[in-house]
Amino acid sequence: MTSISVLIPLYNHARYIGSAIKSVLSQTSPADEIVVIDDGSQDDGLAVAESMLAGIEHARIFRQPNQGAHETINRLVRTSRADYLAILNSDDCFLPEKLARCREIIAARNDIDLICGRAVIMDQDSKLVKSGETVDWLARSAAFLTESGLPHLSLMNENFVTTTSNMVFSRALWERVGGFQNLRYCHDLDFLMSAFVHGHVELDDDFDHIRYRVHPTNTIKEKLELVRLEIASVIAASLSEAGLKILEGRLDAPAIEFFYRVIDNKAMPKLIILLMTIYAQMRNRPAFYDYLADPDRAASLRKALA
Repeated sequence: MTSISVLIPLYNHARYIGSAIKSVLSQTSPADEIVVIDDGSQDDGLAVAESMLAGIEHARIFRQPNQGAHETINRLVRTSRADYLAILNSDDCFLPEKLARCREIIAARNDIDLICGRAVIMDQDSKLVKSGETVDWLARSAAFLTESGLPHLSLMNENFVTTTSNMVFSRALWERVGGFQNLRYCHDLDFLMSAFVHGHVELDDDFDHIRYRVHPTNTIKEKLELVRLEIASVIAASLSEAGLKILEGRLDAPAIEFFYRVIDNKAMPKLIILLMTIYAQMRNRPAFYDYLADPDRAASLRKALA
């Protein structure tokens, strides 16, 4: 049976970490390993995690000074042991059949590198959310995917996978794509876009995999101009890396029209072209993102969004 490590990056989620861990312990097909890293939290979430996982032999917990999400996830992967990794953000929950479903898919096709399914939205009180901005966003992204039949391009249009909590991926894929990159908001989107280039992605879009929690402190709700700059950077890197793979090699009129719609939806074509020009001078994706992490360069590029 496929070995799966569940990796939980914990940061200031004392209110939610108990539900997250409970959802892992309640899996119908148990995780082979549970690894938690507290990324310098300022609340008592670590104590909650330690209490819930006390006496569980296949669970390990670590603490580190704050490093950020991408560094924490990469350390979790390096620390873990299984062939496949399931990320669970400390404010989200797995649905009970998630790991069983992923093992079933992998057993049926041994070339699978990344699996993601449907996400159910819940609020800060764990109540299901059936309307509102996030629900509309997911419905809109799913509609584009169905209409276009181009999953890689659809992901660039809107991240229908939603969160790293919706990813189960192979260790081999993580190595091929160079891990999660130096991005605060879009490290998940970058990983997914690169996964389409370097691996086989399975969209299990007929099955609910996770509950994604929407609450006032979601990271993505921070400064909009910084989020948009990262989105533009990921699009530039992805187009440079993927080439026509993003259209599955198609250059027919419908595929081209869908591509133009995505670019129009993003409403920042000049910035994307500029970033692609910069990318062409970089030796790889990590170098590109590290270059853009310089505060002065980032400030200059943000002006293009004004």
